[in-house]
Amino acid sequence: MSKEEIKKNIKEYGWHFLFVFDPNGEHEDFSYSIGLEESFDHPEIVIFGLKKESAHAIISDIVEDIKSGIKMESDKKLGNVIGGNFEVIFKPIKIRAYKEYLGTAVDYYDKPFRAQIMFWPDKSNILPTEDGCEVTIQNEALTIV
Repeated sequence: MSKEEIKKNIKEYGWHFLFVFDPNGEHEDFSYSIGLEESFDHPEIVIFGLKKESAHAIISDIVEDIKSGIKMESDKKLGNVIGGNFEVIFKPIKIRAYKEYLGTAVDYYDKPFRAQIMFWPDKSNILPTEDGCEVTIQNEALTIV
């Protein structure tokens, strides 16, 4: 993905979507936005463990909320993000993890920017940040927040 393609999407849509997968299956798939910081003064959004289409749909919905003035605050349970009665929580990513996980965004911005992971719950509405969560495909994300 070239910097020009990313710029074009940000100019047209306000953001760019990136899906990252490990063909060897050693790391969880994840997706993230590029351009939210630039377009909306909002941290980039990262989601682990969802299929490309699902992650794109969720980030697209979040971007629409951001455009209407809603901020996805860190460290606070939020409803009405993924639908149903489910809650999510956003946690900032440690700066030391940016290059490894957000390399394309690091190259694009070439300056400091903010990013946060959206953790989504299991069927019992328990988040991976809480004891008893049955969803384990976000465990890798817990190590970088």
